[in-house]
Amino acid sequence: MTRLFQKYRRIAKRISPMDIATNFDQLELSWDDLFSTGSPSNSSGLFLGKYSKDGIKFIIERFGLDRQARRLGFRNLSVSVNTTDPYRHKLTIYDGPDQNRDHIIMEFVARYQQLIPKDVDAEFLSHQPLKVLMIEWLLLQNPKSNFTTSKPRLPGQFHPGLGLGDELMALFTIMGRHLQVDGIVNVPEYYHTALLFSKRFVFLSPHVQADVTKVAQDLWKKYRLAVIAWASATGCIIRVKSGEPFEWQPRKQIIPLQKELRSYFKSDAYLSISKKLVDERQFIIDEEKLNAALSSMKEPPFQL
Repeated sequence: MTRLFQKYRRIAKRISPMDIATNFDQLELSWDDLFSTGSPSNSSGLFLGKYSKDGIKFIIERFGLDRQARRLGFRNLSVSVNTTDPYRHKLTIYDGPDQNRDHIIMEFVARYQQLIPKDVDAEFLSHQPLKVLMIEWLLLQNPKSNFTTSKPRLPGQFHPGLGLGDELMALFTIMGRHLQVDGIVNVPEYYHTALLFSKRFVFLSPHVQADVTKVAQDLWKKYRLAVIAWASATGCIIRVKSGEPFEWQPRKQIIPLQKELRSYFKSDAYLSISKKLVDERQFIIDEEKLNAALSSMKEPPFQL
């Protein structure tokens, strides 16, 4: 992930104002303009107040995402931007000119938000509100692919994933730094998405971070992702100490970009709590209960 991020940083530095100008509806935009701060309501029709459809297409091409899409069989990407709500913008990328649900390969809904320190999730050292980019919805899927025995359906999926999550998270980080937000926040609906996003994101709460880390440590060597994902979704991951199910509750995780915020997540104040909790906790999967849950499904994703 770090190597990919460094690669994307080098690409971003080589983009000149002329490159941007020839690919944007507003000819005077520069790279700094593209990623600078601003309220979405100030620039009608631009995603997050800064991105035109042509600009998004340019970014897709410049960072090589179009080449990766072609390898997956997508030859003609089309972009849609919905800014009807000035504070909640939606970007959709389709396979081909037919912009309907059956051709969506990416859907991204985001907004700017102030994050108040010391909320239910956080124990920040800072007392100042943080400006963050809040990801409200993110969908990456391959409607041309089918689920297989080796890669079965995960909770919440209608189509298999694209396999471009790392690339997108690296691009998010580049985007967030140029937008000058303090961080990028996501609230994963499922445990398995929390685990996958944890390659780049960290939870505001060290208690939640400990659970995500320890479940992975205890189960990953024995079970594949699909088993862990469905065990979580069906209440079959068990806390050994209490015997109670591990119930996933969506909570905030963040890519910290502001210096003080990055320092906090590397500090003893955060790490000591998380490590202590990791050391104290242990998780197992109740395989009998999971088998029963899978058997009750109309179309079980796999057999344990």
